[in-house]
Amino acid sequence: MQFSARLSFFLLGFVLIVVLPHSAKGQVSSPRRFRLKVLGQDKLEISWKEPKGDFDGYKVTYATRRGGQQKVVELAKQETKLVIRDFDPSKDYYFKITAVNQGEESKPLQGKHEAQGSGSETAQTQGGKKIDVTRENNEISEERLNFV
Repeated sequence: MQFSARLSFFLLGFVLIVVLPHSAKGQVSSPRRFRLKVLGQDKLEISWKEPKGDFDGYKVTYATRRGGQQKVVELAKQETKLVIRDFDPSKDYYFKITAVNQGEESKPLQGKHEAQGSGSETAQTQGGKKIDVTRENNEISEERLNFV
C-alpha cells in the first residue's frame, strides 16, 4: 500500500510538472508603466514598458469618450510609444494597450488623459481606487486599470 501511494504521488507530480508549464506558455504578459506626455497643441505621446515573455507586438485602442468610436493602432514589438497627432486638449482620452502573441492578447494596461483645465491625468485601479497623476509626474503605476 505504501509503494502504491508513493507511486501515485510521483505520477501526480510528474503530470503537474509536464502539463502546467505548457498551459502557462499560452498566456501573454501585459505591458507595464503607462505614461503620457503632451508634445504640443495637437500631439500627445503615450508610452509604456514592454511585458516580460514572448509577444509579437501591441494593440493600442483609444477613444475620446467612454463607449465612443475607438481607434485601433497595431504596433511592432520594438515600438513602445505612440504619438496621437490629432490630439485635442479639450477632450478626455481613454487608452487601452495590450501585448499580442499569435492572435492572443494580454490583459490591458489602461489609462486616461483628462481634458485641459483639470490639470491631471488619472488612472483607476481594478480595486476602484483612483490615482491622480500631475502633468509634471505623469507616470501611472503598473496595476491594471478599469476604463474604456
